[in-house]
Amino acid sequence: MAYEYALLAAALNDARRIAIVGLSGRSRSPSYGVAVYLKCNGYPVIPVIPVNPMYTEIFGTRSYQSVSDIHGGVDLVVVFSRPQDVPDVVRDVIEASPKYLWLQVGLRNDEAAAIAENRGIAVYQDIGIK
Repeated sequence: MAYEYALLAAALNDARRIAIVGLSGRSRSPSYGVAVYLKCNGYPVIPVIPVNPMYTEIFGTRSYQSVSDIHGGVDLVVVFSRPQDVPDVVRDVIEASPKYLWLQVGLRNDEAAAIAENRGIAVYQDIGIK
């Protein structure tokens, strides 16, 4: 699916708090690069690291094991995970009720996306944020 740039820009402009699922503390990882980009553009980034307890915080911000654990909620969830983990991530995201769900390049699951969209969450799949 091709997305119009205006829709993607609107999601970013509307978001105030952004969670990144699968954020790595390694500076060479794609998730780290996206987090730096977002932080440099004024967005608070909340790390969600469900599988690596080594990172208890990134950028001085506490990391969470799930999006639904984040106090105060988030507007946008950016996902970097293994494709087979997307359905579980989406179930967690639905519980948190953000406005937007953004699956990074290489991540697509139309069934999980449809479930999120039926809950009122706008979903963008298989597209980079920067």
